[in-house]
Amino acid sequence: MSDREVPHPGPGPLEQCELQVLAEELGDSRLALRFFSTYLAMLPGRLLRIADGLCRHDPDASMDAILSLKISSAMVGAVETETQCRAIEMMIREDHFDSAVAALPELRKSSDRCFAAVPPLTGNTESFCRNPWNPQTG
Repeated sequence: MSDREVPHPGPGPLEQCELQVLAEELGDSRLALRFFSTYLAMLPGRLLRIADGLCRHDPDASMDAILSLKISSAMVGAVETETQCRAIEMMIREDHFDSAVAALPELRKSSDRCFAAVPPLTGNTESFCRNPWNPQTG
């Protein structure tokens, strides 16, 4: 097996239409964009809280931190990060802290891909939902 990273199958790190859904639920795309911006700003700190709780084998702190990131990731459509959080959540529930610590690099990679996939933040969320293969959809 090669040391090169295998391309990630499936959807990208951000399911961008989830932000549109959030905007519709809030009734204001600016609030959704502010929430998304806050999510990105808090991401490094959340990752540190998760790592700290896992390294200390603290189930309460670990679960609080991973659930916070999982739920907020789902709300903004950060599907890769949400999936990684789900896996780590199960490891915490099963008291497999060493496995959860070993999974942290993949969680960090998924959050890095999330940052890299951020489209330019314009004033509305409609631009997030355009299909790159068919610009007429959105």
